[in-house]
Parts: sequence; structure tokens; C-alpha cells
Amino acid sequence: MKGALDIPEIEGITPEDVAQLGKEWFESMVEMTPDEELFSLPRLGHRLVQEHRDGHQEGKADVLLRILYRHFPNLPTWVESRVLATNLDTLDVWIDRAIDARSLNDVFGDKATGETM
Repeated sequence: MKGALDIPEIEGITPEDVAQLGKEWFESMVEMTPDEELFSLPRLGHRLVQEHRDGHQEGKADVLLRILYRHFPNLPTWVESRVLATNLDTLDVWIDRAIDARSLNDVFGDKATGETM
């Protein structure tokens, strides 16, 4: 392998260039491979599911925050932190509650007593 690195054409390539090339190659392979084949690979399947879940969670958090800012323009800072830190199931419950909420307690429960979702 060391002999291949002695080629003059690749003399100026940096480790960052190699990492970027590897990333681009990997992404092109993922795009060309059918989903069912990708998900059959244990580690890659787990990674893809996690990325999908994370993206879905971020989307739901954005929707909830949008609803909350519409109802309560001066949201306390703890609200955004709490929304971004919660799971998908709780986000679903909070979104349903937020639609008709008249107070933040209607969405999150009684913050003072710690009763929350």
C-alpha cells in the first residue's frame, strides 16, 4: 500500500481530502443500494433507523415549538430545552395538548409539583 502513496499525482492530498473522498464514496454507495439491502446490514441499519428517528424527532419538536410560540409568544427559556430533550411519544402527547392549550401547564403538566409527561 505504501507504494501506491508514492505516486506524484497524489502528493498534495491531505488527510482531510481522503476523509472527504471516503465520505462521498460511502454516500454514493448508500444511494445506489436498495433500502432493504441497507437495512439488512445490522450496524448500518441501526444507524439509518437512528438518523431517521432523530430527524423525525427534530421535526416534531419544531412543530411543537411553533404551536407554542403562536399561543405564547414570550415562552420561558426552559420550554425549548425541555422540548428538544424529550422523546417522540411525549412530543406527540404535548403536540396534541398544545393545540388547545390555554397555559403551559396545559401542555407540560404542573411544573411546580414536577407532574409532567
